[in-house]
Amino acid sequence: MNATLALPEPQPARRWPRLRIIFLLWIAWGLWMATRSYLFWALFGAPRSPRPIWIVENLLDACYWATVTIPILWLAIRFQFTRRGWPLAVLVHTLGAVAVSVGSILFDIRIGVILEGGTPAAFSNYFRGVFYPNLQWYILLVGCAYLLENLRRLRDRDVQAAQLNERLAEARLEALKMQIQPHFLFNTLHTISELVYEDPDGAERMITRLGDLLRLTVDNAQNHEVTLAQEMEFLEAYLEIQRTRFSDRLEVMLNVGDDTREALVPNLVLQPLLENAIRHGAASTGGRGLILVKTVRVDGRLRMEVHDNGTGPTPPPRPRSRQGVGVSNTRARLEQMYGAEGRLELSHCPIGGTVAAVEIPFRSAAAPAAAPHPLEVVA
Repeated sequence: MNATLALPEPQPARRWPRLRIIFLLWIAWGLWMATRSYLFWALFGAPRSPRPIWIVENLLDACYWATVTIPILWLAIRFQFTRRGWPLAVLVHTLGAVAVSVGSILFDIRIGVILEGGTPAAFSNYFRGVFYPNLQWYILLVGCAYLLENLRRLRDRDVQAAQLNERLAEARLEALKMQIQPHFLFNTLHTISELVYEDPDGAERMITRLGDLLRLTVDNAQNHEVTLAQEMEFLEAYLEIQRTRFSDRLEVMLNVGDDTREALVPNLVLQPLLENAIRHGAASTGGRGLILVKTVRVDGRLRMEVHDNGTGPTPPPRPRSRQGVGVSNTRARLEQMYGAEGRLELSHCPIGGTVAAVEIPFRSAAAPAAAPHPLEVVA
C-alpha cells in the first residue's frame, strides 16, 4: 500500500488578544493608579489630598498606552532579536521606545493643560519623572509580545503534532486492515482451487459467495468500525464458503444478543478468529467441527467469543500463543483503536478446544459517535 502522509496545514491563529481586552486591561490599570492616591490618603494621610481630576488624567493616560500597545506588539514580532536580525531590532526598538515615551510626555502635558488650565508644565520636569518608567513599559510590552508569540508557537506545534499522530495512527490502522483483507481472500481462493475439480458446483457456489464477500468488503472499505449486524452479515457470507468446503463436517452456531447488534466493532474483527477456529477445530480433528460465535453485553463492554472443539492446547495456552497473521493483526488493531480498553485473549475451554474472546467498550451506532480511544502511534 502506498500512502502519503502530509503534514497538517497550520490553522490561522489569532496572534494577539482582542482590542477590547487590551483596552480593558489598561483601563483597569488606570483606575488602580487613580484610586491609589485616595487609598493612601485615607490610610496614611498623604500630604496632598487627592483630586477627582486625577482619575480622568490616569484614565486618559491608560487610553494612550492602550492605543500604542498594538503597534508595539507588532514591532516586537516584526523585528525580533534573532542571530542575524538583532542589529536592526536594536535600532527599531530604540527609536520606538523613545518615540512612545516622548509621545506619552507630550500627551500628558497637553491633557494637563486641557483639564486643569494654566501654563503647560515644563517638559524637562515630565521627562525626568516619567521617561525611564515609560521605557520600562515599552520593554515590558515587548517581553509580553515574545511570550505570547512563543505560547502561540507551542500551541500550534502541539496541534500539529497531535494531528500528525492521528494521521499516522489512521495510516497504521488502514495498513492493518489492508493486510487482513488479502489474507482471507487468498485463503478463500486456495479453498476454491481445491474444489474446482472435485466439486465444480460447490466451487461455483463459493465463487458466488466470494463475490458477495468482496462487495461487502468494498462497501465498508473506508470504515474502521461497522455495526455488529454488518459484521455478522459478512461472517455469514464467509461461512457459506466454509460450509461448502467442509459439507456436513462443520457446524457453526451464532448466538448474537439482540442488544449487541447495533454495537460498533472493528471491521473484519471476527472473520480471522473464525478462520482460526475452523483451521484448528474442524480441519484439525478430522471429525465434526463445532464452532460457537457468541456476543454479549456486560457492564458497559461488548464481549465477542469464538469457541471451537479442536483438540485444545495442552497445557492451556499463554495469552499470546498460537498467533497467526489474523490473530496478531486483530490484537494490533484492538490495541491501536482502544488502547488498554480493547483486548483479545485465547484461553483453554474446560470442555475442550479453544476460546478466542474479544472485549471492547460498548458503543452503539444509534448513540452520538465518540472516539473509542485517543489515537496514538504505537511503536
